[in-house]
Amino acid sequence: MRVGHFIETEMPGGAESVMIDLVLYAREQGFEPVLLHFGSEWVEAQAEQLGIEQAIIPEYALFKSTKTLPLFAYKFSRFLKAQRIDILHSHLFGPITAAAPAAFLAGIAHVGTVHDVYMIEEKPARIRLMQLAAMLGTRLVAVSKHMEAFYRGAAYFSPQGFSTIYNGINPANYQPRSNKPAPKPDDKVRIICVGRLVALKQVAVIVEQVLQLCESGMAVELTVVGDGPEKEHITTLLAGHPQAQAIHMLGARTDVAELLNSSDIFVQYSTTEGLSRSILEAVAVGLPAIVSDVGGNAEIVDNHCGRLVSASAPDQLKNALAELIADAPLRASMGANGALRIPAVFGRALCNGQYKTLYQQLYRA
Repeated sequence: MRVGHFIETEMPGGAESVMIDLVLYAREQGFEPVLLHFGSEWVEAQAEQLGIEQAIIPEYALFKSTKTLPLFAYKFSRFLKAQRIDILHSHLFGPITAAAPAAFLAGIAHVGTVHDVYMIEEKPARIRLMQLAAMLGTRLVAVSKHMEAFYRGAAYFSPQGFSTIYNGINPANYQPRSNKPAPKPDDKVRIICVGRLVALKQVAVIVEQVLQLCESGMAVELTVVGDGPEKEHITTLLAGHPQAQAIHMLGARTDVAELLNSSDIFVQYSTTEGLSRSILEAVAVGLPAIVSDVGGNAEIVDNHCGRLVSASAPDQLKNALAELIADAPLRASMGANGALRIPAVFGRALCNGQYKTLYQQLYRA
């Protein structure tokens, strides 16, 4: 069975990581995954590095214009047939809604995974395109129960037309470090934030709160892992600040698991989320997580493994950080609780196995 994974991306993020992991899992299970994209350098590099088949979709200009989408759908349907795709799996709003008519014309099954809600929040009328995709036979999948509830609250979808499959991670890749030394009274507490540097992630707010904690005399440092358009704003914020040495901007990294394991607290303060892979990875490693109470975050983090704070109340963020900075035993207890929870609920075989079952059901149909 050849499963084509279709995404439009310029900057790798959670959705891209989920897709690559799912492609690798599908290959392990005996499927033939194919990465379909518009010439993304990141996707090309991943395909070459991991030995995954890929195909570049032509007619990107047709995809980008609403007026020419019908022509794109027709041409894409022919492309899918030429690539001998048996099942098409699209990721994110644009690819899902553009590919739905193409898959219908090509006579192949279509799975569409939505990884966020902000596209509909920005323009509610877009939900009609999601409904049209469902009417054309697309099996829509949300990555959190909160997200599925959001879409069902915005428009009608049949019971089988929308379901939830959690993002899964391989716990073996994110094992808590067993020999981590006990903190000493004069040690700095190491906070880590992992994610794209875009406005909705509010990384600048995290930086501001950590700087304030440093000014209050707390021994703390923040490592920011990720890149994006907000980097310039954060760099300006730090310029000349007396506590700037406490903030480490590492950019995009490939050793995230190691960086998490050398940290004490994970923080994320997004205004919107689907089901954050970064949070899953941090909690799996055994870090207490302080995250904004948006999207599916509450499905990962509770008071047993971290703290949920309002995305519009920076003081809550600062207070939660101060609480965990001052209490090493609480950090250890929360970290241990989270490390047990992730494999049981968000394990790769459990979550990705649901896609395997869905592919098999659609292929037989």
